[in-house]
Amino acid sequence: MSVRGASTARAVSLPRPRWRRWLRALVWVLGMVLLLEGLLNLALNTGLIPALIHRAVPRLRLGWSGAWWLWPGQVHARGFFLEHQDAHARWRVEADEVEGKLSVAALFSRRVEAGQVRARGVRARVEPLPPQERTPPRPPRPHPWRVELRDLEVQDARELAWGTTHYLGPADARGTVRVIAGQRLAVDAAHVHLAGGFMEEQGQRLARLEELSAGFSLEATRQHPEGWDVLGGLSGRLQAKADLLSLDWLGARLSRHAEVSLHEGAGTLEADVRVQRGRVEPGSRLEARGAPLTLKLGPARVKAPWHALGVVEPDAQGTARGRLQLSFTSVRVEGPAKQVLELPEVALTFHAEPRLEPPAPAVQSELHVAPSRPVDLRLLNTWTGETFQVDSGSATLKAAGHRDSEHASGAMHLMLDTDLLEARMGDTRLLGRASAELDARRLSLRGKTLGLNGTILRLSQVSADLDNATLRGWSGTFAFPQATLTLSPPELEARFSGTFANADPFVALLSRHKRLPHFLAPLLHTRELQVTGRLRLGDPGIQVRELHVQGENLQLQARVELSRGTTHALVLATVGGITGGVEVTPGGSHLHLDDARRWFEERLAAPPP
Repeated sequence: MSVRGASTARAVSLPRPRWRRWLRALVWVLGMVLLLEGLLNLALNTGLIPALIHRAVPRLRLGWSGAWWLWPGQVHARGFFLEHQDAHARWRVEADEVEGKLSVAALFSRRVEAGQVRARGVRARVEPLPPQERTPPRPPRPHPWRVELRDLEVQDARELAWGTTHYLGPADARGTVRVIAGQRLAVDAAHVHLAGGFMEEQGQRLARLEELSAGFSLEATRQHPEGWDVLGGLSGRLQAKADLLSLDWLGARLSRHAEVSLHEGAGTLEADVRVQRGRVEPGSRLEARGAPLTLKLGPARVKAPWHALGVVEPDAQGTARGRLQLSFTSVRVEGPAKQVLELPEVALTFHAEPRLEPPAPAVQSELHVAPSRPVDLRLLNTWTGETFQVDSGSATLKAAGHRDSEHASGAMHLMLDTDLLEARMGDTRLLGRASAELDARRLSLRGKTLGLNGTILRLSQVSADLDNATLRGWSGTFAFPQATLTLSPPELEARFSGTFANADPFVALLSRHKRLPHFLAPLLHTRELQVTGRLRLGDPGIQVRELHVQGENLQLQARVELSRGTTHALVLATVGGITGGVEVTPGGSHLHLDDARRWFEERLAAPPP
């Protein structure tokens, strides 16, 4: 009995070592797992992994302030950042918290695969490099890293920036990202939503974004050596509403001079844009409008409400064409004391092929300025002082033109036409009409000066009665290759050339106080004169320097000054082989025939009276 009992006891106790082995194996496995967890978390928090990644991809940097990983569960990181620089830009992404499921096995085959990625408190910046810091793109690596982020969700984004343009406010996004380093980028963003934030440019607030919703896909490939083709692979839809703030920020970019500024003009913007493979589709629309803006140009102020409309529509052949029109209505131009000019409408329209990918499409532009209400030209009297005074007369301004950027062709002109003017130059009364044509492409504003290069002035039906001469039905044309109008104090300086129908203005000048000298009698019959010189017009008076006149058997040089009703002129004329000089002063005219050229040069060198 005792032997059988002992053997039975041994038989029952035999399985115990097997359970101990299983228990021991389990303990070892748990220990290895804990050791692996410890090593992983130690590596995550010692900077080892960021250093290895930076060594493999020198232009990529990443890091975090703290991280943990309960493998095979999700990896968690706080204070995460990722930074990269390529040949043309540097970008940086920061997040307060990041979590996701990461595949360890994929890392050994140069792949980063993560799913269910959640990022909170994201701040993203893209900064294009200045030209001097850009480098030629490097050729693609033979075995690039591949990154795939599935089920990516960005929550509570704080800031999105591109260069100096920032969005500050809440944003959310969902999608998938696939990257082949240096070769290909694919983004499938099923949902992007921004609401309640502000758009800023160089620290100045532009607009409050009421809502922006978008869904898009992007496939960008790198073409060596051209670089990345990003916009050509963009497809999706964007809808946005925004409240536009005052346009003061835009004035700072129109000009850096204090004399030019833009104020007010707050408004609204709505957009619905559809894009397919880098081309904006028909039906896309952008519309913005605002309260009257104020544009200050030296002493002048321009006020007008504004409206912008951009659409994509099919043309007669069914080809999509983009059109953007910027229009202003009830445009009022005001001087220091009162309103100077009112235009019913000013519209600038642009036409272009609606594609986003390079090269930039050719742009055709059109300018239309509806005829202004008549402008009383007596307002010029504050500019010309006592030298030239307008008694009656008005002018109408209008403009039209077109331009093609592809062929650098076209013309845009502002036209100012007067009715019959009545004016006084000292004691002389004048009648006539004037028409000015300004090349809008050559207008420029620098500080207090307005460039008027390319302006053409036509005078017609000019009549005047002088003491010893009469001017009837005279006409002439002046071209100003260089002309500058100073706005405050007002003054015009110009170099001109022109054509005179006859010599009547010079006859009137030279016979102002007595009859025309006999040797100048051929002037009465001279036609089609060519004239060049320099002009200065302002409150002190009118000055004409370096005046040269040439006609059949006639050459004339002169300096003329008209100031507050008085006339000073020096004239050297060669007519029919005879050269003589004439000096016109308030006291009379004086003829010089003896060594006239030397006399003329000496008088020119002397200080003006």
